[in-house]
Amino acid sequence: MIAAMADASAPPVAGFVESAFSPLVHQAVQRCLTARPGDGSRTAMVLASTMGDATTLDLGSRLLAGGQPHNPLLFMQSTANAVLGRLSREFAVTGPLLSLSTLADPAAELLATAELLLEDEELDRVVLIGVELTGTERTAAAHRALRTGPPAADLAVAIVVDRDDPLGHLRHDVPSAPSAPYGTLRGLVELAARIQGTQP
Repeated sequence: MIAAMADASAPPVAGFVESAFSPLVHQAVQRCLTARPGDGSRTAMVLASTMGDATTLDLGSRLLAGGQPHNPLLFMQSTANAVLGRLSREFAVTGPLLSLSTLADPAAELLATAELLLEDEELDRVVLIGVELTGTERTAAAHRALRTGPPAADLAVAIVVDRDDPLGHLRHDVPSAPSAPYGTLRGLVELAARIQGTQP
């Protein structure tokens, strides 16, 4: 296994504007797949987020409500799969690309999905990605309703798991309760820290 994190220092990614969501995902995955190259035809990627790219979605909604011209770029990048498509081209990943919306425990959902995907004999590894932005007024209200919370800063975590990794054991070791400063990404951050041999 290998893990990497990305934060506000993530550089821009061509074709993605306004929001840190896709640059965060891109940097975290790029760090993992550059450090551990592999067969892209035997690799899958799964992204999980509670609120998704709320920055882009809210901007597009405000422009539409304000009578501004529709910007197709904003619609494209508000879909989480858009950055996975960019990464699949960059790293020749031709396995499944999935995006999940989870309420409180992305780590457990991602690990369970990886277990299912790795039952396919044509896959050797899965890149798991969790990403959350600090959010907007709308997502803050949603977090209050869900009794969760955003991270203290924009954050993405990527973890590459291989077929022979003990995923079931890892899934039971991941804390499920969101907490500051990582919000719903707490479990992924702690798992990444264990993989990297550091403390979150």
